[in-house]
This record gives sequence, C-alpha cells and structure tokens, in this order.
Amino acid sequence: MEQEQLGQQAKRVLVVDDSASVRSVLIAYLAQLGLRAHGAEDGMSAFEQIQSDPPDLLLCDLRMPRMDGLELIEKVHARLPDLPVVVMSGAGLVGDAIRALKLGAWDYIEKPILDLDVLGLSMRRALERAALVEDNRRYRANLEQMNRELQASLSLLADDEEAGRQIQALMLPRNHQRFGPFEFSYAVVPSAFLSGDFVDAFEIDDHRFAFYLADVAGHGVSSALVTVVLRAFVQRHSAEHARTGDGLVLSPGRLLERLNDELSRDNLGKHLTIFYGVVDTRDGSLVCANAGHFPWPLLHDGEQTVSLEQPSLPAGLLPGARYRERRITLPERLVLAVFSDGLLELLPHSCLADKQAFLRTFFGRHSATVEQLREELRLDAGLTLPDDVAIVLIKRGDEHG
Repeated sequence: MEQEQLGQQAKRVLVVDDSASVRSVLIAYLAQLGLRAHGAEDGMSAFEQIQSDPPDLLLCDLRMPRMDGLELIEKVHARLPDLPVVVMSGAGLVGDAIRALKLGAWDYIEKPILDLDVLGLSMRRALERAALVEDNRRYRANLEQMNRELQASLSLLADDEEAGRQIQALMLPRNHQRFGPFEFSYAVVPSAFLSGDFVDAFEIDDHRFAFYLADVAGHGVSSALVTVVLRAFVQRHSAEHARTGDGLVLSPGRLLERLNDELSRDNLGKHLTIFYGVVDTRDGSLVCANAGHFPWPLLHDGEQTVSLEQPSLPAGLLPGARYRERRITLPERLVLAVFSDGLLELLPHSCLADKQAFLRTFFGRHSATVEQLREELRLDAGLTLPDDVAIVLIKRGDEHG
C-alpha cells in the first residue's frame, strides 16, 4: 500500500550522486516504490536537468565535483522553492547537513544508508508535505480570486445601484432546483434597487444540500453589501468542506455561531436574521438552526401545518451567542416555507394572528408555489414595497396532491 501511495504522489525523482553504483541502487529501490527515478552524476548536470524538466522530488548527495550539493540546493531553492529536497550526507558531515536544511532541504539521510526503509519513509513524508504545499497554494489562489471577485462586486455595488442589482441577481441560486426528491424554489423582491434579503441553496455532497434565508437589518446598498459578505462566508466554508472535510457547513448551529462571531468582530454596524438548514436526501432529515429569524418557518406534512419555533438572537448583535440545532424527520409529502418579515407587511390583514393564519392556509397545501404568492400579492406590479421580501419553498412528494 505504501508503495502505491508513493507512486501516486510523485512520478519522478532525480537522484544526484557522483557514485554510479549508489545511483543504480537508489534508482532500483525507488522503482520498487512505484517511482520513476533517473540520475545525475553531479550538481551541475542535475541543475541543467531541473531547469529544463523539473522532477517531483530531488534526492542528492552533498559532496560532489563541479557543483556540490549545497550549491545545488541553494540554486534549486531560489528557482523552485516548493520542490522537495532530501539530502544524503556522511556521518561525519552533520554540519553540512544542517547547512543544507537552512538552505531549503526538507530532510537528510546519513550515508551509508544501511536501511532503505528509512529512505522510503523520508521520501513518503517529503511527498506528502509537497502535496499539502500544492493544495494550500491552490487554495490560496482560489481565495485570492474569490476576494478579487468580492472586491469587484463591492465596488460595483457602491458605485452603481443598477449594476449592483444585476450582480446581486447573479449571486442568487438557480430557481426550482432539484436535490434528489426535493425541490427548492424561491422569490426575492427588493424594496429598492438592492435587497437586504438573500437566499441560497447548494449541494454539499451526493446526499446532502444546504439552504438559507437571511434578512439583513435595513435595506438598500449597505444591507446588500452584507449579503455579499454572507454569501462569501458560506461559500468559503463550503469550499473548506470539499477541500479538507471540515464539517462546519454541515452544522447549522456552529456555522451561525461562527457567522455571529465574524460579524461582531468586523464591526460592520449591521446584524441579520437567518434560518439555515441542511437536508439529507438519503434519510429525509433536516438539521436546522435559527439566528433571530421571524416569522417562524412553516412545515406542512400533508395534513397539518406547524411552526418551527426557535427563539434566538440575530447574528452580529452579541459576540458569543449560541444557536441550538434542531433535527426533524421530514414527511414524504412536504411543504417547508421560510419567508422574511417583509411578507407580513404586504398582507392586508389588520393583526399578526390573521396574517399568520393566512400564511398557514396558503402554505398548507402541496400545490402552493412562490409564483402564485407573487401574483396574489402583486409583487411583480412594480409597486414600491415597504420592505424587502424573500420566500423559500422546499417541497417533496406528488406535485398534484
């Protein structure tokens, strides 16, 4: 197994030693590990090869004619700082070995090498470290690209409200997405050019997806900027899960706690309410947490409609706030409705109880759609709204029930 792993992590090793017999033994041993090794008789020959065709790992002696190992390491490190280098030094040359490590070598092996497994272990560690360095480099490059995109988005939002509206629309997820047997649909209607309400849904892995609805305090440009920060925050942790298996994006409570701490620490002067859930399409379960979001989400199981009440503080209001997770086994016939308080302000009823009763009735049927609600409340009529409106529907089951 170790040999297979070594072979998968690096294709080629350059062995540099002025002894042809030593080179032959090492090349043969590396071949047994699944690596393609070739040799060079001194530092100068090795450096010429590295310049034209860099290997995946350099294994070199220190005392050689024309160009010794120390000079080779210094030149290689200046040109290819992430190339793993393992040096071989005689037992009486510890000082040279230490100099080699200071110049950029990753490890050293004493010569003569009495146990080749020691060399194999050193090679494995160097290759694993090289793979980690490369992963981190790519991850940093991706983060830098995301930050550039974020900065560009923020600049456009501040400079041009119309451009900002278009960017925010592009940030929204595809409507009527399907995740296994579940359908995700939504509507976001801003009260001005830009919305402080935001929704998203994304696949986490082959059997789980996450969704959320957030309502930033206020509306307009300043609130819309916070939705950009929110989306980048969630995407960052989703990418971290894909890269390292970090489970924060799978834990609604912990994710909202981290969001709360970052918003509180950054002193944005804004707070938000958010309902975040993770659905497992394999076992039909929902794990969710609520950071101050009201009205309560509604869940209809085909017979009755219940409120998912989870009193809590908004995110960004108080550092150190904690958010309780709730696990729900979802019914086979499901309508889960999450909406912002802007929806309540549009309803013609005189009291909160009547507004809630209307929404329970509307979402208490499997045929309910966001398009029907938009039409009934004339959300597309171009009227000036008192507040931003966002609606999310998660449905499962027969569409015609």
